[in-house]
Amino acid sequence: MKRRDFILGSAGALVPLVGRAQAPCAPPFVRVEGGTSASSSCRPAMAGSYATDFPAAEYPLSEGGKWTCGKAVGLDWNNPLSASGRACASVRSGLSGDRYDDSIAHLSNSFASIGADQYAQGTVYRVPGYSPGGSKHEIELLLRFQITPRGARGYEVLWGHGGDFAIVRWNGPRGDYTDLGVSGPGPGVAVDGDVLRAEISGDTIKVFKNGQWVGSGPPNPTWRDGQPGLGFWPVDSSTPSSYGWKRYEAGGL
Repeated sequence: MKRRDFILGSAGALVPLVGRAQAPCAPPFVRVEGGTSASSSCRPAMAGSYATDFPAAEYPLSEGGKWTCGKAVGLDWNNPLSASGRACASVRSGLSGDRYDDSIAHLSNSFASIGADQYAQGTVYRVPGYSPGGSKHEIELLLRFQITPRGARGYEVLWGHGGDFAIVRWNGPRGDYTDLGVSGPGPGVAVDGDVLRAEISGDTIKVFKNGQWVGSGPPNPTWRDGQPGLGFWPVDSSTPSSYGWKRYEAGGL
């Protein structure tokens, strides 16, 4: 659920990390020759964070009840699935008769309540050479999200397979959304292994690719709570399993 004329190219409780151990990060600032300093783009996990590399094959995505899914709970959307090392859409959107039935999920409140200032981060899974031509296929990071029967609201940051990029507010009912616009250079095409990150602090969303800032949305005060999550929007002749996430991390800022 998002606009279709994209911008192109241009405090929660502590919970354990799940999946492979994270590589250790360098300190935020490291000394370099000549006595100066340089910032490190590596961001350590924070209190209240959760990470997974989707070790099991599941439909819908659950990981022992850690996820709230779009069809299982929301009814009007679809569920993501995991396939032994990646997560992706379970079906092409639109088969229900409505193209706004993205495959979506957010971390369950009963598992971990993430503070309002939060981040969601994913490592891209993409089949080499995958391109569905003129069809749209998006991967999504969700912030301050809440899925209820017949309702899904929060913020979405999307990357289309061809470099499309947008920040969108979901307003509740299926198909009810607001494009918030983006300022910044844009991320370009996301390839396998790229790390994409969305952060919300106060009323502002910032977006990063491989540690570099690529865009921000204008301040938007509509949603002040909710959970981080993930989503997918493949339509027409796209292949759901060819573009997704192979690692996901989320937590408080």
